[in-house]
Amino acid sequence: MIEFLGYPFFQRALLAGALTGILCGALSFFVVLRRLAFVGSGVAHAAFGGVALATLLGLPPGLGGLAVSLAVAGATARASESSGVTEDTAVGVFTVAAMAGGVVALGFVKTNVDLFGLMFGNILTVDPADLLLLAGAAAGILAVLAFFFRPLLLASVDEEGARVAGVATGAMRLLVLTLIAVAVVAALKVVGILLVSALLVLPGATARPLASRWPGFLGVSIAVALVSVVGGLLLSVALDIASGAAIILLGTCLFVAALGIARVRDARLRVLRAPGPC
Repeated sequence: MIEFLGYPFFQRALLAGALTGILCGALSFFVVLRRLAFVGSGVAHAAFGGVALATLLGLPPGLGGLAVSLAVAGATARASESSGVTEDTAVGVFTVAAMAGGVVALGFVKTNVDLFGLMFGNILTVDPADLLLLAGAAAGILAVLAFFFRPLLLASVDEEGARVAGVATGAMRLLVLTLIAVAVVAALKVVGILLVSALLVLPGATARPLASRWPGFLGVSIAVALVSVVGGLLLSVALDIASGAAIILLGTCLFVAALGIARVRDARLRVLRAPGPC
């Protein structure tokens, strides 16, 4: 496996993996805090419809995926804010509509479409243009997160309290969904449509039992995402398996390990706090 490090395509794959890990790890912090796991999955799956429609029209697939993901994110935020419908319900409706549209569009596509690569990604085929796009998306999303971090955090932890404090909670909801949509499309080549939603959930879910305060929560989430993506890529090469699947399976193993560590830690704390014999 060491010889792979000398190949430009593998170096690009490692860099793409690191960028995706940092990006998804930071977003996963807010996805888990706001309980948006299903919403993130819905936005990711909605990208399928956009990719298929763009392919039918002869447009860049990523552009179509981004347009439909943003449309679903905006419609979800609007519906959940104005009609009392929950975010999960709204995104469920819009996602199945987008995917159905994608299935219809694929029926008219005359050229071969790499559905396996679309669904599960292929990080080893990342080219310089893909890398530049991913770097730009990651830099933009991280800059927005840094600029709006305080109101986003307040709205995620206590929406009612944030509203009383003057935070535009509706705008923060729309912002998070929009950033998820952009991240989904940016990471499509790395892990694919079916797995990118998991990468938006697993790092935060793994960090949650290990960190009680938000700085540690955020830091561990990014670290877990980096280990999952880079480690999964190395495992995929060593074991000759699909890179996207290896990334998510490694992330799942880290999640299970985090649950075990948290359980042992809590058991020790209970023993230490137990009253001694009289």
